[in-house]
Amino acid sequence: MGEGAEVAEDGWSVTHPEGGIMGLVNISRSLSEVPEERWPQIVGDWVNRLATPPELPATFEQARAHLRIRLAADGSEPGWASYRPVCDGLDQLLMMRTDLGAVTVSDEQLSTWGADPDIAWNEALEHTIWDEARDRRILARGRTRIVWVRDNFFASSVLLDLRHLLSPGNCFGAVVMAPVRDALLYAEILDEHIPYASAEMIEIGGRWFVEEPGQISPDLFWYRVTDEGPSISRLVRLVDNHYEPCWGADFSAALAELSADLTDAGHQRSKKRRSPTIRR
Repeated sequence: MGEGAEVAEDGWSVTHPEGGIMGLVNISRSLSEVPEERWPQIVGDWVNRLATPPELPATFEQARAHLRIRLAADGSEPGWASYRPVCDGLDQLLMMRTDLGAVTVSDEQLSTWGADPDIAWNEALEHTIWDEARDRRILARGRTRIVWVRDNFFASSVLLDLRHLLSPGNCFGAVVMAPVRDALLYAEILDEHIPYASAEMIEIGGRWFVEEPGQISPDLFWYRVTDEGPSISRLVRLVDNHYEPCWGADFSAALAELSADLTDAGHQRSKKRRSPTIRR
């Protein structure tokens, strides 16, 4: 893999001295599925493939269908990847799918292709949301309902556009957690049970963040759709092993409006139950 390569602090990737990261997750999963006596051959083949970094396509036209977006922890601007902030606590990196997984795409590479960065990022988002197969499951306990999306390298990136997954008529968005790169948890803000769903997300997602590779964030975020499009902000953050609220006035206003809507709906139901029966 080249002299000077180093294993990252989390133990799940190798950093190349010339820039770039080569993940160890796929090889780890491959080894877990075969007898130990086959490990040397599999690792040797994997190292040989990575000895020469994959060549990027010569033109943007050849590359554009393979562009994707990966979420990363806040403050992770690497210098060797095209990078954009999402919100306080989250960043995003431009990636390209390859036969071995994915590689980062730098601003210099976009310039070499003569590609408009906005077009590249927009297409990467479109492919990330629509071209990636994912496993989506619903965890329902009483009136608490949590959805998790898993089993894809870019599953967490669905946070960037949840519109196709939210209920029709959703007004207040969802509380979302992206603990690791291949997992996303969210609960729609529909009723007074959202605090309980959020606590349950922290329990599940916090465990994934600690135990699984590809860590992103243990925090909670608010996804909603505004007149300008999707908006994401941090709601709760982990500080010194405990969670602290950090939402702004807009989220407080949304909760107040939700509470008023629920109260009005309750009054309407009560009036219907108390309506006198007209006898003829």
